[in-house]
Amino acid sequence: MKRKLIMIALATAMLCLHPYSQIVVHAEDFAGNEDYYDSVCFRSGKDAETQAMCDRYRNFLHEKNKNLSGQVAGISSSVAELQGNIDALQTEINKNQGLIDQLEAQIAQNEAMIQKIQGVIKQLQVEIKQTEADIELRDRQIKDRMVSEQVSIGTNAYIEFIMGAEDLIDMVRIVDGISRITENDQDEIKALEEDKAKLDQQKKEQERLKADQEKTKQENEESKAVAEEAKASQEELKNEYLRQEADLIEQMRSAQSAQQAVQSQIARVDAANFNFTASNGFIAPVQSGYRSAGTWAYPGGGFHAGCDFAASIGTPIYAPIGGVIVYANNPIPTTNGFFGNWVGYPAGGGNTVHMIGTVNGTTYAISFFHMAQENFLVSPGMAVSQGQQIGAVGNTGNSTGPHCHVEVFNLGNMSVESAVAQFSANGADFAWGCGWNTTSTSCASRGAPCRERPENFFG
Repeated sequence: MKRKLIMIALATAMLCLHPYSQIVVHAEDFAGNEDYYDSVCFRSGKDAETQAMCDRYRNFLHEKNKNLSGQVAGISSSVAELQGNIDALQTEINKNQGLIDQLEAQIAQNEAMIQKIQGVIKQLQVEIKQTEADIELRDRQIKDRMVSEQVSIGTNAYIEFIMGAEDLIDMVRIVDGISRITENDQDEIKALEEDKAKLDQQKKEQERLKADQEKTKQENEESKAVAEEAKASQEELKNEYLRQEADLIEQMRSAQSAQQAVQSQIARVDAANFNFTASNGFIAPVQSGYRSAGTWAYPGGGFHAGCDFAASIGTPIYAPIGGVIVYANNPIPTTNGFFGNWVGYPAGGGNTVHMIGTVNGTTYAISFFHMAQENFLVSPGMAVSQGQQIGAVGNTGNSTGPHCHVEVFNLGNMSVESAVAQFSANGADFAWGCGWNTTSTSCASRGAPCRERPENFFG
């Protein structure tokens, strides 16, 4: 009777065994709740119901990626259809930028998943080694104790088949014929069986997570390919926009008047502090990043009146020469830039600064567009030294990425005082009568005032 009770207890323990607790599964509202489902699905120890839900979640992510891929496929066909329609181009570019942002967010999410899975796999490897060591120790202790007991009571005939048992169930059947199993042995046998079940579960989890990792890597490579395709098509749209942009800028800025709010940001001669040191040369206004577009033409075509310095949001902008700030205004949030966004003064400039100074006896006016709202360190009438920080790179106004657009005007032998007075009297004409869509007012074509190529001074 005692032997049967032992077997029933062991069988019950094995049937009830489940080394992991249940996970609460929410309703399958995957969209918008990806962080929650990531935390549930990309971990070990899930029950069958949760695993099935996670499989559906992965299918949701896959379909989401396919949907983005389908949208990308239609971008390149838009260019020919939208030629000559700059308003439609603005809309399409901004819509597609949102699509690219979604793709990049998905890629970042997948990268985070891969890292998380790798961490869980490493932890499981440690746990598997420990469980295997526990099993080996328990198995050896139980067998040694049973052998010892059989020897002590003179029943050595059982030793050979106890040691040769295929598994614990087989051994329990054999032990049914042995009358001396202590209560401690029963507990150890139960713990051994639990360890073996735990090890089996850990190994299955490890293999499943490795498969998840490979699927996520594959999906990420697909997302990256789609994102590159989207960016290439987006460049075509942008280039077409830029080819049409110059005339629109001329119209917008010519029609824009210096309202009262703008007038308040213009320095007056009697308020200006001309106590600055004239410079012997120029320094680069943005000293990290790269030059993304030069003067007179964008890389993909279209007139470009200045030089673009691309850098991350918040990168310092320095005064390239000593001078006086004649206009400074930062009402625009730092990251609100997009094509067709005509906020700021001049129209589309976003947050802007204009300064006047002298280099080796020549007076220059310099504009800075698309600046950040934060770290805006100057105000109208302020004197600045060469190399002094005046602000930071932003993405404001008619812009689709962080950069500082810089324009340089040669004012000849005009005094700084006279230049400030003229700028104020003309209602803050950032173009100095040179317009916004022609090379005929370049210094290579006429005398001062004229447009210079900033890259000739900043390298």
